Amino acid sequence: MNAVINGIHLGYDAIGGSGPPLVLIHGFGLDRSIWREMVFEYMPDQHVILPDVRGHGESDAPSRPYLMEELADDLAGLLSILHIDKAIVCGHSMGGYISLAFADLYPQRLLGLGLITTNAKADSDAKRKSRYRLIEQVRSHGSGELAKSLAPRLSQNETIIKRAHALIVNTSPAGIMGSAHAMAERPHRMALVQKVLLPVLVAAGEEDQITDLADAMKLAVAFQNGRLLTFRNSGHMPMWENPAQLAEGILDLIKRVSAAL
Repeated sequence: MNAVINGIHLGYDAIGGSGPPLVLIHGFGLDRSIWREMVFEYMPDQHVILPDVRGHGESDAPSRPYLMEELADDLAGLLSILHIDKAIVCGHSMGGYISLAFADLYPQRLLGLGLITTNAKADSDAKRKSRYRLIEQVRSHGSGELAKSLAPRLSQNETIIKRAHALIVNTSPAGIMGSAHAMAERPHRMALVQKVLLPVLVAAGEEDQITDLADAMKLAVAFQNGRLLTFRNSGHMPMWENPAQLAEGILDLIKRVSAAL
């Protein structure tokens, strides 16, 4: 399905079910398909929304820099189109940055928060510069530049690396460049963490090559109602590497949210 939000078409799945609405946001260079197997197998009765972030999947990819707040606005617009006032919002990697921006801009629409292999910090100067180098590489050589550098860091499982590589290669170069800018310029949001009193899940892989496990542990403790979930033998893609365990953690988050309503 798709809807026109903020002047662009956004692709999404709306999976019927019960319970509070759950939004699952994919990471950089990927698309909403990364969630489907886990959702259909382990949470088939849950009301779930799977959006394609602008620039990814079936969503339009404007050829300009994006801002993280703009991506959060897209999510708010999609929820409004679907007549959803409030939702549990869970984001993977870049999707976690979008989830935090949504929590910052639309706290009244948030029921609970899930941060999956992600963090609440701004980029370091070195990381920001590396994102701008990536933008120029993709501008010159296409999406394969990101696939080549990112896919091997997502997992140690060769099958998962190949699956991720195929998704990234097919992501619009304009979407990659716009989203890389959004990540490079996103603000530090640790101050927001102190204000979020809702149930929170922080999920981290012990073998993650991108998000540091120690940072995830600190993040979970920083939330008043945070809960940490770690995955053994898992890297940056727990929805593929440990789907049953991640689904169990998200369902526990939903229970905590439902108990608080």
